[in-house]
Amino acid sequence: MILGLLAAAAGLSVSGAMADTLSVDFSTYDPSSLTVAEFLAKNNFSIATYTIDKSADPYGRAFTADNVDIRDGYLAMKVSGGTPPGGNVPSAGIRTMNNNILYGTFKTTAITSPVPGVCHGFFTYESDSQESDIEILTAFYDTGNQYVQPGLQLTNQNNYGNHSQNTHSAVPYPADPRTGEHEYTLEWSADATRFFFDGDLVATLTSNVPYEPSYFVWNSWSSGNEKWSAGPPTEDAILMISKIEMEYNTTIPQTN
Repeated sequence: MILGLLAAAAGLSVSGAMADTLSVDFSTYDPSSLTVAEFLAKNNFSIATYTIDKSADPYGRAFTADNVDIRDGYLAMKVSGGTPPGGNVPSAGIRTMNNNILYGTFKTTAITSPVPGVCHGFFTYESDSQESDIEILTAFYDTGNQYVQPGLQLTNQNNYGNHSQNTHSAVPYPADPRTGEHEYTLEWSADATRFFFDGDLVATLTSNVPYEPSYFVWNSWSSGNEKWSAGPPTEDAILMISKIEMEYNTTIPQTN
């Protein structure tokens, strides 16, 4: 039912959109039959392998396949500890192969890292001005600094690229995300992004809602910037994802 509601909210006819689902339980992975990359590809995910130069940040980010693994029933996304000053922090990311997702509900069940200094993200992405984020800052679970309020970070990036005008909310965690599995849900429609923690609504953002066909992305990284990720971590920080569930619409055809 939600897919029909989302399509209606988006103003899309049945002929103008395709409804789809994706559900992955990482405990089903069998390393004797598929590599990690093959298992992810079979489930419509690709692994991030690129570098973001440090620019204004103290450190760059090097997304590498070596930091993506499946073990003990979890997708393990590692940010390596001990990066030398000014270096590129080895980080991890995956995304949907579909880049034409337009509205849907995206659930991620995960255990977050207790190691401070990384950002875990679950988000829609077409560009830096077409993006809606769930982000977990492991340096700022309970306390913040002059730049960052503690809590679960929920953001619609400004549609015109002016990030001082982002729509943002920092929500206290209803439960400790480090000590057990919790479900994080982003519900994206034409008029709002809604965010849920373990099925309970924690925030609704109605401005700067993305409207372009997009990927959905999961990543874990650090840039050493005290205004966001802090860090980098002094030891390996690992995001453990047990399950991903998606119900979504796609545009026809897929964008390039």
